[in-house]
Amino acid sequence: QISDQDKMVCRSIGSLVTLFLLSVDVTSSFTPAGKVLSKKTAVNGVARKNVFQLMAQEEDDELPTFAAETSFGAEAVPEGQRPVNEYLELTRSPLFDWCSEEVGTKGFLTRIVTVYAVVFFTVCYPISGATYTQDGYELQKIAASTVGASGLLVALMIRLYSGWGYVATRLQSKFIEYEESGWYDGDVEEKTEEEKKRDKFLFLSDVKPVMDRLKLFSIGIGGSFVASIIFLNVASSIKPIFDEYDPRMLEQLRYNDKIADVAAEQSYGRPTYCDNRYYRAVANGGQGCN
Repeated sequence: QISDQDKMVCRSIGSLVTLFLLSVDVTSSFTPAGKVLSKKTAVNGVARKNVFQLMAQEEDDELPTFAAETSFGAEAVPEGQRPVNEYLELTRSPLFDWCSEEVGTKGFLTRIVTVYAVVFFTVCYPISGATYTQDGYELQKIAASTVGASGLLVALMIRLYSGWGYVATRLQSKFIEYEESGWYDGDVEEKTEEEKKRDKFLFLSDVKPVMDRLKLFSIGIGGSFVASIIFLNVASSIKPIFDEYDPRMLEQLRYNDKIADVAAEQSYGRPTYCDNRYYRAVANGGQGCN
């Protein structure tokens, strides 16, 4: 038989072993810097909380992100004509995604400036150079190129604003107008309260900021386009091109020797057709112009 003294000794040893194991469990849950390394559960609950936070963070880092491709609701409406789906399609379309919330104002400005510079130097300036062929018209070339590049940006802004404006109108409307198979069998579907709240939230969070951004850029680009036209008119008035092919000018050349002398002076001793692409082509490629 085991005496009472032996029982007390066994209980003391068991208590010491239990305390040792618990201390090892708590210690192994932390590094010296206090960071969780083990996924074991500590007695005080602090290690358990930190372990779960670390596990959740690791799972979030590993999970891929997905972009929505379609929306719920309006089952009677074809998927491609639902307002939210039209918005999603717009954000994935070329050019229209330039002004989305993901790109932001800075990204949109960078794209607009890039388009302006590329069009100015690769398209507009060469055309201006072919128009102003005489020396001393560098200012006029720049002014004409500015008008062309700004005009292209105006057309681009009109296209962007019309596309985003259409989606904004569809999201704000209480009804969905759609076509089942063609223009002759259209119908109207009223949005549910959930769909109205969803579309309103989407408009306020993602579409309205884009519309405000487009309005701001449209005002700026429109103002620059008007300014470029004024600049071209001023530059042309400073040094106008002598149009020797104007019918009125040709009529006066027959009777006015002074005007004939001016025309000869303006031609710099070359045939007058050298500065006109059409008449230079008629003259068998511009003989005597080089």
